[in-house]
Amino acid sequence: MGVEEDSAEAIALALEAIKIQSDLGLSLKSRLYRAAREARPNLNALKLARRMLHLYAINRNRVRRFLGDFLSNELSNDSRILLELLISSLISNLHLGEPEKLALNLRRVLSKELIEEVEPWLGIIRTIKENIVEVPEEERYPSWFINMLSRILGKDEAENLMRFQDRVKPPTYFTVNRLLSREDDVLKLLERYDIEFSEDERLEGIYVIKSMKKSKKVLDLARKGLIMIHDFSSYYAIYVMDPKPGDVVLDVCAAPGTKTILMAIAMRNKGKIISVDSSFTRLRTHLKRVKKAGVLIVNDVLADATKPLPLSLKADIVLVDPPCSSIGLFWREPIYRWTIKPRHMRMFARFQVKILENSSAHVKSNGTLLYSTCSISIEENELVLEDFLKTHPEFDLEEVYPKLGDHGLRGLSEARRLYPHRDRCNGFFLAKLVKRS
Repeated sequence: MGVEEDSAEAIALALEAIKIQSDLGLSLKSRLYRAAREARPNLNALKLARRMLHLYAINRNRVRRFLGDFLSNELSNDSRILLELLISSLISNLHLGEPEKLALNLRRVLSKELIEEVEPWLGIIRTIKENIVEVPEEERYPSWFINMLSRILGKDEAENLMRFQDRVKPPTYFTVNRLLSREDDVLKLLERYDIEFSEDERLEGIYVIKSMKKSKKVLDLARKGLIMIHDFSSYYAIYVMDPKPGDVVLDVCAAPGTKTILMAIAMRNKGKIISVDSSFTRLRTHLKRVKKAGVLIVNDVLADATKPLPLSLKADIVLVDPPCSSIGLFWREPIYRWTIKPRHMRMFARFQVKILENSSAHVKSNGTLLYSTCSISIEENELVLEDFLKTHPEFDLEEVYPKLGDHGLRGLSEARRLYPHRDRCNGFFLAKLVKRS
């Protein structure tokens, strides 16, 4: 396929992803993969569509402001979205090929009615780039987020974080699944595939991909379970947790299973992991994933952790990674900026308090309780911990090693906070508590 053919297929795929109902609670990435199951695009088109959607979420307000003054109100919603996608790609210098060839290929993959409505605008799209002015960060992010971030980091640092998230592409991290293969063998295989990578200087055993000419090879290794692609923050949580062979671990809100597999690797498939989740569908996916990864020590339990768990065990380590607002994912999933509201943080905080309370009952004496979220809000982190520690004097907040990122707020300096612009990962919170004997 040529560039224009891939581009046309990617545009059609991205358009379908945006049209899938947002009230399903799916990210743009998830909606894209749902659309891809129907369309069965080639890998280049799928990658390009993913990049287009990422840029679209960042540029949406900027493009809409321009189009509001420029376009006729008579255009259909599909036509407006299509033009927004094209203009967002243009101002981001995304190469879609020659305009004339692209237009021809769009006629092949889009409906006749849509093309006829949009076609008059296609010829002039490339002439309007200079007219689309940059918008300040205030219009790239919701005001509530800017105010919250400024209170946490200060105005200048908040602007640095937002600017970074809009201009820097998130890195791709991976670890080798040592349950299925020797690490050296897999790394040599990646080198043979011309995948450039390096070990992260902060933690042993996690790698960042620098460039890959054959991304399909990486995906094949991931599908086979030989490598795991995940954020740095997930690995950091398990590194701090430090599960040992023979430990009993309770993994609460376990799906989709990344941290479960990382624990099993660290434990060398010796011991026991009890994985709890409230969704049968998520738990089924979790079970398939851990089995494919070669994990032999997991027992799955379907239970709602906002209520007392139907378990009698006491665990060496309890991991609580509860549902959260996901505002730490605004870098990787910029569309979340426009779907998440302050009420979501308050709602999740109520759940988190209950989940932490019920999970803590299963920590043995001298055992560890690890609390983590992919949120940087105080409501879902420090305030949840404060509430818990007031009623549980038997738990001590302990220092986290290694000390990456920043310290926790509101006097909880032992906790750790990770920020995208400083730590090159999702926004993340981590706290380690130990139960006194």
